[in-house]
Amino acid sequence: MSQDHSNQKPKFDVGIVADRFRTAEKWADEAFDFACKLDWLGNAKQHPEGSEHRDLALVRDKVDNALNRFGRRFDAIRRVRTEATHCTNMLVDVAVQRRGDASDALHLMRRYDALRGDEGDANGDPPSETFPDSFVGDTYLRVSALPELAEQFPKHIRHSARDMHGWPMIVSHHLDCTHEFQRIAELLELGADYPLAAGPRKRRGTETPLLHHLEPLVWRLHVLRSVLIKTEQTRGNEKFEGRLYWLWWQFPEKPPKPEIVAILKTVPHLPGLTQKTAGEWSGKAIVPIILIEDAADRETCKIPALRNTWRHKSVKSVAIFRSRLHSAVQDTLRRFARSD
Repeated sequence: MSQDHSNQKPKFDVGIVADRFRTAEKWADEAFDFACKLDWLGNAKQHPEGSEHRDLALVRDKVDNALNRFGRRFDAIRRVRTEATHCTNMLVDVAVQRRGDASDALHLMRRYDALRGDEGDANGDPPSETFPDSFVGDTYLRVSALPELAEQFPKHIRHSARDMHGWPMIVSHHLDCTHEFQRIAELLELGADYPLAAGPRKRRGTETPLLHHLEPLVWRLHVLRSVLIKTEQTRGNEKFEGRLYWLWWQFPEKPPKPEIVAILKTVPHLPGLTQKTAGEWSGKAIVPIILIEDAADRETCKIPALRNTWRHKSVKSVAIFRSRLHSAVQDTLRRFARSD
């Protein structure tokens, strides 16, 4: 049933909708029961081809695949509904499910807090095991398991580590992890494919507010460029906007503006980011995106590093601001990008 924001009566009344959901639940229970009763068959391939046991095992596997497919579909529906639902049970379950996605999990925590909030104690303090509390605990447990993971599966996780400029570790009051970090960094080739130089930045100067703002954007453009290049031969008839889903934007964010899409179409044609190509990255992608999303004019610009440029007495037009921003971005990238 499509969403209807008017006051017209919906296509289906409550009774019909409830009956259809009962039918869906009944089917899911029957499919689950059917599959469980055939688990004794094991792997279908171990039975002779054409035998009844093999056919039954194959049907069971198809049922499991159907349950998985419908489960993914229902998960997507639930996630969309959390943006408007007043059912806290749904919001709780989806928020727990999304803990692996930090930004989405934080978004859902805010949604839950706005809908219900925490019931505090006599002093007004929130109880334990709230969403923020459980998120921190879950993160702690995952990070605690990373050293063992790195030891047992270094070749598996090296793919991700090469794209990372840091490695999650528990910072302890009583343990110095410096040597352990250096050992893991070498083992996993940490930062080898990161778009900016991943070495200690103290040797190249302190971090700047502009670099702090640029780094996430540089990373997103780097990932987008890499994936679009790799998938160019297999994309078929998929439109460019569709290829941006999960690469540049994802629900509940709004799709990128046409102006942004036009800029992103040029990204696969950019050379890899180095000190020599910093000016091209700045002029063709980074500065145009910043002007559209973050610094269109003096009044709407909220980013401190950009607002200071707008407020300079010599900046009297967008053209001057763009020129000064391009110089600053280019210089920053040349300072922190990899050498050619």
